[in-house]
Amino acid sequence: MADYETEEQQVEALKKWWADNGRAVLLGIGLGLALIFGWRAWQGHQLSVAQEASGAYTEVMASLEKNDDGKDFLSKIDALKSDHGGSSYAAMASLAEARYHVEQNNLEGAEAALRWAVDQGAFSELKSIARMRLARVLNAQDKHDDALDVLEKVSSQAYAGQVDEIRGDIFLDKGDAAQALTAYRRAQDSGGRTISAQTLQMKLDDLAEPESKIGSDDKS
Repeated sequence: MADYETEEQQVEALKKWWADNGRAVLLGIGLGLALIFGWRAWQGHQLSVAQEASGAYTEVMASLEKNDDGKDFLSKIDALKSDHGGSSYAAMASLAEARYHVEQNNLEGAEAALRWAVDQGAFSELKSIARMRLARVLNAQDKHDDALDVLEKVSSQAYAGQVDEIRGDIFLDKGDAAQALTAYRRAQDSGGRTISAQTLQMKLDDLAEPESKIGSDDKS
């Protein structure tokens, strides 16, 4: 038997249900449409911001090619950091800034730029690169322990070989040849990327040679 015997009863039941639930239905539909259009608007905004950051980065790198005192280049980097500080483009620009300062023999400026990339960078890959470069800059300033601390925070295992090679360089500059040799061997055994396999082998040979001489002297 049907729930409602006549068409008139069905209509009346529908009217009653709409009176009780119609407002909630309309509210739900309106909320759903707002979410859909709001999401699309947000996606459009994000795309626009990314395009702006990309354009600003292109301008930064173009200004680097100019044969001037670097003011335009550094100014554009400051603007990019200010407007799009959380973007990967700002972090990459900060790495370029650090390289510029190193070429100008301004290690303090390079350190500041790399620390900014570490602190503000959004992606772990870029942070790992920034930390490795920062360790080298700190080592060049004879801040050996600080450089070693920075290397400990490199999270990407893809750079394990490079990290150990840099660690070996730092220990060598500290005068700890044994620790340097251990780090170089670990870098070679890691199977990952190193700065240069040939250069790493030369470093190993230089340190291993005195070690082998000592061993042969002991036997005699």
